[in-house]
Amino acid sequence: MVRIPTNDPSPAYTPHELATNFTAPNTNPTMNRRLPSLPHCFFARTVDGVSVPDVRKVVHTYNLNIGGVDIRLFITIEPLRELSREHVFFLSLKAGALERPISEPATLRLSVDPRDLKFVVFAYPPRACLPQGCLYSLRVWLRAGDIDHRLFSEDSLWIGKDPDFYSIRDAAYARLRNATSQMLLYKIAMGEALVDFTVRWRHMFGKVYGLSLEYDGCGVGNTLFSDFVVSLDCPPELLDFVIYTIPVASNPRGATHRIRLWLRAPAQVGNVSGPAADMLSTKFIYQRIWSTDTFKVGNCLDFTALGPKMVMGVPHGDGPRTLSSPSERLFYREDDLAGVKQPRYGELTDSRKEVS
Repeated sequence: MVRIPTNDPSPAYTPHELATNFTAPNTNPTMNRRLPSLPHCFFARTVDGVSVPDVRKVVHTYNLNIGGVDIRLFITIEPLRELSREHVFFLSLKAGALERPISEPATLRLSVDPRDLKFVVFAYPPRACLPQGCLYSLRVWLRAGDIDHRLFSEDSLWIGKDPDFYSIRDAAYARLRNATSQMLLYKIAMGEALVDFTVRWRHMFGKVYGLSLEYDGCGVGNTLFSDFVVSLDCPPELLDFVIYTIPVASNPRGATHRIRLWLRAPAQVGNVSGPAADMLSTKFIYQRIWSTDTFKVGNCLDFTALGPKMVMGVPHGDGPRTLSSPSERLFYREDDLAGVKQPRYGELTDSRKEVS
């Protein structure tokens, strides 16, 4: 398979963290990240060895074509508790060989049969963007009798069949340097700083996988997100990613960067295999799944540019000491510890607010 690095200079956008109840198994606790709740149609009968009971549910399916991509939306309805009038609504999107939950689950009290519900589903481009024709706002309204209730609102649906990433000025693209059965390693120059990005996937159950993104610069790095949940109708090795950066004016110069991450999956369902020549003719669908506008890294930054009022610290004594004493964790509340000294970069693109 021939992989061609690409980029995206889209509008500045950092989604907000989602407040949901689902935490994927083995999520990195230091990230304190919660993802959209999975529709139960994603679940197998056992998850990490734990039995998951069947839930009677109703699934409504709607088809749309946006950005030249045929997508299928699944609205799954299931009771909050047995014999309860409270029902939870889940929304997931399937495009080509990939399905993923989007938006936050909604809970409504129903006095009607979920099978008798009707929905109004539509999407529209909220504004101009780069790459062109890839940004959509999605709305799902529930219609019961003569009354419409807005159910889902997603203003950051980035999707396209063949986006023109190179239309983005000043973007720098990551290049694939290594690939294994469980990860892809990309290298990119962010200003003058050479940084590695590693995309990993782990099998969770059935056709469901959790994606994660890590970065490393000269032996120092972090996990940017983990367990972004997708359901695949193709081997995960056929996924590819477009990672690019856009420079941001900062002081010192070269210290702040925008990063965009797009996921590329086959447009057709099923195993896609064959020689590289066949892969070149394979159609793919791109979805932007993560972004940040405040990634802080640089190469030998000139901190004196901050001005004459800056006071620079100097090392004390002969160097660092090695001690044995109670952990510094004792100075922090346990529920806040994850964010105390942890840089937070970007969010997954399942959000309902966009900052221009």
